[in-house]
Amino acid sequence: MISDINVVLLESEHPEHAKDIEARLNSAQVRSCVSIDHNSGIDHLNSLKPDLVILDPLLDADSSLKAIQKIKILNPVTPVLTSSEECLPAGECFAPFEGVHFLTPGAEQKTLENTVDEALVYSKEHAHRPDTTFIIGKSKGIVDVRRKIRRVAEKDITVLVTGETGTGKELVARSIHFHSPRKMGPLVKVDCTSLPDELLESEIFGFQKGAFTDAYKDKPGRLEMANGGTLFVDEIGDISFSLQVKFLQVFEDKEFSRLGSTDQKIVDTRVVAATNADLWKKVQNGQFRNDLFYRLNIMQIRVPPLRERRDDIPLLIHFFLNKYCFEYKKKISELPERVLDFLVSYNWPGNIRELENIMRRAIAVSDWSFIFQELDQSNMDASVKQIPANTVDVPGEDPEHLRQLKMFKEQEYSLRKISKAYVSEKEHEAILDILNKTRWNRTKAAEILGVSYKTLINRMQEFGIKQ
Repeated sequence: MISDINVVLLESEHPEHAKDIEARLNSAQVRSCVSIDHNSGIDHLNSLKPDLVILDPLLDADSSLKAIQKIKILNPVTPVLTSSEECLPAGECFAPFEGVHFLTPGAEQKTLENTVDEALVYSKEHAHRPDTTFIIGKSKGIVDVRRKIRRVAEKDITVLVTGETGTGKELVARSIHFHSPRKMGPLVKVDCTSLPDELLESEIFGFQKGAFTDAYKDKPGRLEMANGGTLFVDEIGDISFSLQVKFLQVFEDKEFSRLGSTDQKIVDTRVVAATNADLWKKVQNGQFRNDLFYRLNIMQIRVPPLRERRDDIPLLIHFFLNKYCFEYKKKISELPERVLDFLVSYNWPGNIRELENIMRRAIAVSDWSFIFQELDQSNMDASVKQIPANTVDVPGEDPEHLRQLKMFKEQEYSLRKISKAYVSEKEHEAILDILNKTRWNRTKAAEILGVSYKTLINRMQEFGIKQ
């Protein structure tokens, strides 16, 4: 297997160790082995199409993590070999990224070849995953989440994933599925907040021809589609009592009936449910069945909010910076320090979803200054000094580009104005769409959009949106 791959070695400032690895890989007759600087651009790395990337043992942890980010943006299943203990402190399940393997510094030839083979096996096993996702982070809270995922993935039990909106509960559900014996089966999602009760029941359980008007043919539901795999039920705390009864039957008897049918169907589906609500409180208030709660809560995984894993914020920021600069074909540069300080000290009520949206928007319009006005500074960590709302540097801008930008502004050809107008138009459309889908529930709309309630109201006033 090792002889049929393209390997890229990311060198440190002292590349002699990488050269030694390159020589030994060439002796193993790999198809191609190329050494490049670890600071090389993501486009250069992409052009090499690596099957495996090896990091120079002399690379420090921060440089290693940033290099891994680039690799995982290009292809999440590309295996990486590193000697950095911080990138892989105690086994693969604790790494900030999946598919990162430990290479013993100064490894013997046989050990090197065996490690490469093991990494390639990982890549082959996960190649079938078209939507491979990974949980980014190295904080204690995220390490604990990964530990629980690995503990329950192999056991065919129901899992309840809890956490605030935007924390990444779906990523946890996907990770459970793709590390389970059902990984070759389907992963089917149903969002309990996207449809009214009468449509949600038919969406989950399906219906028979003639069950209601316009039911012209039989239609299987999401539960049936997930047979042999995993059903991810998002926001299960919002379902009605009648649907709770039907779910209870699925858990107890592994049976269900389509809407309008009396026939019972056997189903082999694992359920992973998620909620941002306190289900036990709902049980106490009579809003959720206690028997269903106990069926769901066999194993609970709590995903911590971003404000409880502040150490992960710089890692996430650099990941999104690389991702969207690559996607929007922007030149990547270091984040201005005052912007980084501001983002790290912000409490992120919308969690990772809000952070990603802010990063994507800032990179799309090449402007960081708006975050100082848009993000509610009442959500800043009180222990961190407030950051002045000064205009800051722009990502990926060099002096020549700024000179040209000024010239275009003077001629009324400002691309920034055009970009902002386009972004504003899309924001207007998105806000209206979500408000209509949530029946103008502004609190829920703000959660879905990943912004604070205050920001949503300000945007509605700015765009003149009224019910």
